[in-house]
Amino acid sequence: MNWRKTFAIVRREYVEKVRTKAFWVATLLIPFLFLAYIGIQIVASRKTGGERHLVVIDRTGTMFEPLRRELAEVEAEQRQASATTHGPHWTLTQRPVSGSLDETKEQLRKEVLAKKINGYLVLDPAGLAKEKEEVEYYSTTVSDYIALNQLERAINRVRMREKMKARGLPADLAGDLEKRVDLRAFKVTEKGASEEKGAGIIAAIVLFFLMYSTFFMYGAQVMRGVIEEKSSRIVEIVIASVRPIELMLGKIIGIGLVGLTQYFVWSIVAMNLSLPGVAAMVSGGDLGVPHLPLSMLGYFMLYFVLGYFLFASVYTAISAPFNTDQEAQQLMMIPIVLVVGSAAVYPAVINNPTGGVAVFFSLFPFTAPLVMFLRTAVSEPPAWQIVLSIVLLLLTTTGLAWFAGRIYRVGILMYGKKPTIPEILRWVRYSPGKVAQPATRPS
Repeated sequence: MNWRKTFAIVRREYVEKVRTKAFWVATLLIPFLFLAYIGIQIVASRKTGGERHLVVIDRTGTMFEPLRRELAEVEAEQRQASATTHGPHWTLTQRPVSGSLDETKEQLRKEVLAKKINGYLVLDPAGLAKEKEEVEYYSTTVSDYIALNQLERAINRVRMREKMKARGLPADLAGDLEKRVDLRAFKVTEKGASEEKGAGIIAAIVLFFLMYSTFFMYGAQVMRGVIEEKSSRIVEIVIASVRPIELMLGKIIGIGLVGLTQYFVWSIVAMNLSLPGVAAMVSGGDLGVPHLPLSMLGYFMLYFVLGYFLFASVYTAISAPFNTDQEAQQLMMIPIVLVVGSAAVYPAVINNPTGGVAVFFSLFPFTAPLVMFLRTAVSEPPAWQIVLSIVLLLLTTTGLAWFAGRIYRVGILMYGKKPTIPEILRWVRYSPGKVAQPATRPS
């Protein structure tokens, strides 16, 4: 094998893609589009408040005024606790029952539909006397969980104070009973213990899904590049000066370097703006700005490279026998299922990074790049497991690269009908000097 020719192919693949305007537009634009998307969500969540005019039918005769005060307190607490999620400002009006309760509710229903009020609340002693206490809330929409949470919390506070007063307990005891204990979590490592906040985990998940998406993107680029060169017959000219295996490795390495270049640019943006800002904003400002250790970024780059070569070999083996994207679709589900399998188990890995599910999928070669990276980001796996996952990945990638190379050297020059799986497997056993099993039939 002539590595000089291989590196010439690498340079050609890399330069061709990096010099395009589309590459730099995507590289520079994607981080800012991502931030803009998060920013729009945050602005939208702040705009979910506004004014809510609520009519209250208080048949208890005691809950209206305390409820109005409690809603104001709950609203102030939520605004103080979260910088991004704000509920509405409530305006409460008491409405006496006119005629029967059903007639009053029917009148209020018409006012809601006419948009004179946003909704109405019925505080009925019969509902509050049930084993599972309940009140009724009516509105044109009941999907605003922030507003409903505010209202429900205020009603429960009022009920707690009423029950305490009925039993002769001091009313200010309710505030003490509602106080919560904050659990400070410290991550224990070989270097000591450090406080772990949710923003760091969010940053790890963002990197996880970034790697997840780019496996699809760069794998598809490898497949498309092979099929385009084959369909345009350019490969016939190239093969005259380089061996098929040299061309295959050159394409895989060149496109992989393009991905690393994009990651380098995105890492600069992430370190200075994107990930700390996104994680802090998503966490509502109370989880802190994440610290991205060099070890996390190091594992990220390591497992991206290992995972990329693994899946690039799969995509190359899939694309070499076929002449169009449509023909290759029948086997495209193979790498898709393997990558999606990693995303399917990530909640289990987050919840129990040392459990059996996490350990198995972090060692299984086709899910190891994503799952083991996530384990290293949220915990500290034993060194032997990390080394074993790397060794298994290298062995699997070597085997797949050999398998893909055997298919590539024959399939890259085959045209005509779509080959069958048995024909493709026969190409693997083909040796120079023997007649290959062609995909075309002589006419």
